[in-house]
Amino acid sequence: MSDTTNISFISDASDTSVDGEFIYDTVAVSKLLGVQESTLRKYCALMQKHNYAFNKNAVGHRVFYKKDIEVIKKIVDLKNAGSMTLNGSVKTILESDIGDISAVEIISNPNYTKLLEEFAAFKNEQQQFNQQLLDHLQKQQDYIKNSIEERDNKLTFALKESMEVRRQLAVAEAEKEKRKRKKSWWQFWK
Repeated sequence: MSDTTNISFISDASDTSVDGEFIYDTVAVSKLLGVQESTLRKYCALMQKHNYAFNKNAVGHRVFYKKDIEVIKKIVDLKNAGSMTLNGSVKTILESDIGDISAVEIISNPNYTKLLEEFAAFKNEQQQFNQQLLDHLQKQQDYIKNSIEERDNKLTFALKESMEVRRQLAVAEAEKEKRKRKKSWWQFWK
C-alpha cells in the first residue's frame, strides 16, 4: 500500500515530474501560496514583464517548479509586508540574485516613522487651514447677512417715508378740494 500523505501531496502537484522535481499547476500553486488563481496569474504576468520566463506545458499553460514557487512566495511576502507595491516587490525580487532567493529579506521602511510624523504635521496644517477657511466663510456670511439687513432697514425706512409723504400730499389735496367745494355765501352768485 502507498502512503496517503504522499498521494495528497502529489495530487496538489501535477502528476508530472521532471528529473525527480515536481511540476505544479496554477491551482496547486495558488493553494500552496494562499492566493486566488487570478491573483497568481496577475503576479506571473507582471513577472514576465520583468523578463521572468515560465515553462509551459504542451497546451501552453504555465507550469511551476519549486524555484518558481519560492520566487513568487518572496514577492507575496514582500508585498504583504506593506513596504512596497506589487510592481516594486516584483522588481526587487527579480533584480536580486534569484539563485540565492533566501538572501532577499523583507525590507521595512526605515522612514515610516518620519512619514507618519510628516503626515501628522500635514494633517494639523490642513485642519488649521480648514478652520481659517471656515472662520473666513463665517465672517463673509455675517457681513452679507448684516448688509442685507441694513439694506432692508433702509428700504423699509424709505418706503415708510414715501408713504408718509404721499399721505400728507393726499391730506393736503383733500383739504384743497374741500376748500374749493366750500364756497363762501357771496361766491354762490358768481
